[in-house]
Order: sequence, then structure tokens, then C-alpha cells
Amino acid sequence: MTRLSIIKDTVQQVAEAVTAALELETEIIDSSLTIIAGTGRYKKKVGLLEEDGDLESGYIYGQLLKSGETYINENPSPDPPYGARENEQAEICCPISLEDEIIGLIALVAFSQKQKRKLLANCENNLKFLSRMAFLIGAKVAQVEIANELSIIVENIREGILVTSTRGLITNCNSAATKILQTEKNNLIGTAIKDLWGDIPIKEVILRKIRYEDLEKIYKDNNQIQKHLLISIDPILIDDPKLESGGKICTGTLVTFREFQEMKKKIYNMTDKLQAVRFADILGNSHQIRDSIERSMMIAETNSTVLITGESGTGKELFARAIHFNSQRKTEPFITVNCGAIPETLLETELFGYDSGAFTGAHKGGKAGKFEIAHKGTIFLDEIGDLPLHLQVKLLHVLQRREVVRVGSNHIISVNVRVLAATNHNLAQMVEDGEFREDLYYRLCVIPLHIPSLRERKEDLETLLFYFLDKFNLILNKNIKGFETDALALLKVYDWPGNVRELENAMEYATSFEKGVRISLVSIQPRIRQSCSPDSAASNSLFTELDQLERKIIIKQLKQSGYNTKGKRAAAKNLGISESTLYRRIRNLGIKP
Repeated sequence: MTRLSIIKDTVQQVAEAVTAALELETEIIDSSLTIIAGTGRYKKKVGLLEEDGDLESGYIYGQLLKSGETYINENPSPDPPYGARENEQAEICCPISLEDEIIGLIALVAFSQKQKRKLLANCENNLKFLSRMAFLIGAKVAQVEIANELSIIVENIREGILVTSTRGLITNCNSAATKILQTEKNNLIGTAIKDLWGDIPIKEVILRKIRYEDLEKIYKDNNQIQKHLLISIDPILIDDPKLESGGKICTGTLVTFREFQEMKKKIYNMTDKLQAVRFADILGNSHQIRDSIERSMMIAETNSTVLITGESGTGKELFARAIHFNSQRKTEPFITVNCGAIPETLLETELFGYDSGAFTGAHKGGKAGKFEIAHKGTIFLDEIGDLPLHLQVKLLHVLQRREVVRVGSNHIISVNVRVLAATNHNLAQMVEDGEFREDLYYRLCVIPLHIPSLRERKEDLETLLFYFLDKFNLILNKNIKGFETDALALLKVYDWPGNVRELENAMEYATSFEKGVRISLVSIQPRIRQSCSPDSAASNSLFTELDQLERKIIIKQLKQSGYNTKGKRAAAKNLGISESTLYRRIRNLGIKP
């Protein structure tokens, strides 16, 4: 299809208008030499080819489509194939161009001496008129192409789009609108928009020429499914020729809307979503951590509320993320709220949201709380023991009824959320002391999950130390190979009250300050050195004894299983450590067959 053929009906109307005005026959062809429109004898030829459709024939139309020149011929008789065969007496022809491309030709043709005199007597004016018609045809093609492109773009926008008149009647819509509203386009066109959403400020937008953004409306589709929509309304403004200095009039409105749930997913994917956590990402081979991982894997398959307990820094949030990303909700949001880090005055609105006008400074359209944003997904309430008593009542209501009510509103919003909570407090003791509601405690502690401290799983220390060394080598562009014997021994006897978080920070510090190829005592944080080594003599003695004991244990095991690869694999299994850890200790302790 040629560019001119997309408006062939309009082109035919132009041809007829030109003939009516000038009383001369009109022919319009496209870039393939096809007659698109015409009057008189040319009207019967519409759809046929001039010059056999051969642009390389050397005939005049083919040449003009290439050159884009204006053509005047006062005596076409010698010019095949037009003169003798068509009995043409005279002709003027103009190119139809668009974006520096010749898309067709428009010609005025005389077939009698009277027409010839009429054509040539006003040749200059006729040529200007023809050029103007050619320009208008090109402009119309451009307009239609832009409209088609816009239509394709609008159809591919995921937001629903409605166009209304100044009376609030829907005049157009896109496919997304029909999908969200669950109705056909024919049913929407001509409908008053107030019939969809009740009182929305269409009149105010038109009269004041202002925009309304993110109005919240609850809509029930034809299947009686309730949808939470966010609606924006823009005035459609065009220049008013009656007003000076760029005055504009409003001809209608553009209404865009989207489902709150879909918008929430987009925001989550752009901001809060982290890389999915697998249980295999949780490091450690001790039976304590393996028990917690295996229990979590079973928990992930359920929708039950989980209370995760453990000291600060043990990785409670890591386990919560692993549970979520290995559950049926893994494609939905995982929302974290630290109940101890948010001021009490803001925590209620953060959790449950607020309505428009709930308090001074409230956003005009209100704000959704974390429970709404987590709909269909998981909400992780960290430091739940720090939740104020008056909010514990409201949280209990949400857990019991799966409903939230925003601050300043009476509207009930249903939520489908899995709750994971975590604390480093003894909630049972807090219940006895009257600091935590007993009914909420039992609602949260449907499935308890305890994360062991590093003191309880010292055999995982070396694995974690080398993991964080590799991590900070990459981040800090270092190439540290391992640990000096005394430095490793010190790190292994330290109690790590801050658990994995403290260990990670300590490794970042050591990697930053180490100048050699192995982490040494000098690069370890002073407070860790001081807590484990009150004097260097005692420290050296302790580390030496620990190394000698570990060396004897490994040598004994290797003598039983063998020093070959198979033997080392068996030795690592019997010692309860990984093969990589065993190889590192063999190397660091200088063990040889």
C-alpha cells in the first residue's frame, strides 16, 4: 500500500473539487503510477496503471516522480503514450510531496481546444492552485499517518484511556479501558462518565482548565468484581482564534486510569524489590542453621503467619525473604516495615495509610499503607516487639479480618497478605509484663522460627569469613588470598554479639585496611583484638594451642580416610565442614601427607 492510497477517498473528493472549480479534468496518481483518483475519463481508470507501472520507462510521469519538478506541456501530441492515444491537448502537473519524498502527482488535463485555452490562459494561477491542492493532500496523508501511529501507541498503553466531550460523554477509548472496565467499546461510547464512577470533577476540569491526578475510586465491573482505581483527568486544550496572546478553549477531557494493584507492582519492582533469595543462598553447614533452613522450606509452602525470633544481626530478614521468594506469592510484592525505626506518630499511617484530609498536610488523594501495597504478597514486620500498644489492637484486627481502614476514613479495604514478623525481644516475657498483647502474640506466633546466633554455630564462622572476604575483595578491588593463622584464630574465638551483621562489618573493615595478601591481626578492628587478646603472649599461646589441636584432628581424620581427593571429601563430611574449608585449613596449617 502506497502512502497516498491510505486516503484515496479524500483524494477523490479533492479531484472532484478541482474539476468543479476549474472545469478541467483531473488525474491523481501515486508513487507506483497507479491512478488513485480522477474525473471525467480518468474516473473510469481509477485503479489502473499509467505507463504500465514502469518507473524506468522514460515516460514523463515516471520522470516527474523521480525529479519532483512541475510539468507544463502545451502540445502533448508527439509525447507517447499520451498525445496520439489519449488525444490530450495540454497538461500541467504538480508533485505531491511529504517529508522530501514524492508520493504522487496531480494533473490538470485539457481534451479540447476550449479547455486548452482555459488551462493555458490562466496557467500561472492554475499551477498555484494545483500546488496548493498537492500540499493539502500531502498534509492530509501526514495527519492520517500521525493519527494511525498515535492510535497504535494509545492501544499499546496499559493504562485505560477515555476521551470525553464537554458534557462528560465518552467519545473514545482504548483497549486497556475496555479490559479494566470489563465492557465493550460500543457500550462505553456515548455513556456519561459519571455513570461509571459517580461524582468526578469533569466540569471543574473543563471550566478551570486544571488537572486532577490520582483520584481514588472503587469500581465494580460487570462480574461484580471490586477494583481499586486511580484516575487522572486532563483538559483537552486548543488555541482559540477569537482570543489574543495564545488563549485556549477546552474541547473535552482526557481521562486516564489504572488499577491500584498494577501500579503498586510497578512501584515495588522499581524501588523495593530485591533479587530473589534462595535457601541455597543462606550460608552454613552446622546442624543448627540446617535445621532452621529445612524448617523454613516447609513454612514457605504454607500461608500461615510466622514469628521469626533471634538475636539482632542473625539474618531474620534474609530468612523472611527466602520464605517469600520460595512461596506461591513469589511474583507478588515483599514489603518490609521496621516497626522500631519509624516514629510512633508516623507508624500508623505507614502501616494502614490515610485518607484525603485526615490531617494537616495530608496528600489530597490520600495514601495507601504498606498492607494495601502488599496485597497478594507478603509483609514483613521487623522489630514487632517495638509496636506501640494502641497499634497492636489495630494490627490484631487486620490479622483477624484481613481488612484495613485508613486513618481518617470509614471505608473498609480487603487485603490478602501473608504476615511474617520478627523480633529480638522475648515476646512471651513482654506479654507477662503487660508490654505486648497476649491475643496478638498468639496470632503472630502461629509458626515459630528461631534463627541461631553465631555463638551457637561456630563451625560456620570460617565459611562466612571467606564469603565476606570474597565479597569485599570484589567491592574494594582487592586481591587478599586468606587469613594469617593468628588472625583467623582470633576471629574464630570472638563471641560475635552482633552476629552475621557484625562479622560482615568487621570483614569490610579488615579488607579495607589490609595491605598484604592475607588478613593480619593489625587490620582487624581494635575492639575485637582487645576483647580476645588482653596481652600478646597469652593470645599467641591460645592461638598456637588452637592451631595445634585443629592440626591433630585433621591429620587423624586424613590418616583414616586418605589424603587423595576421595579421602579428603570423606574427611570433610566426617568433620562436618565443607571441602573448601578443609582444603584451606590443610593449606594454612601446613598439613602434608
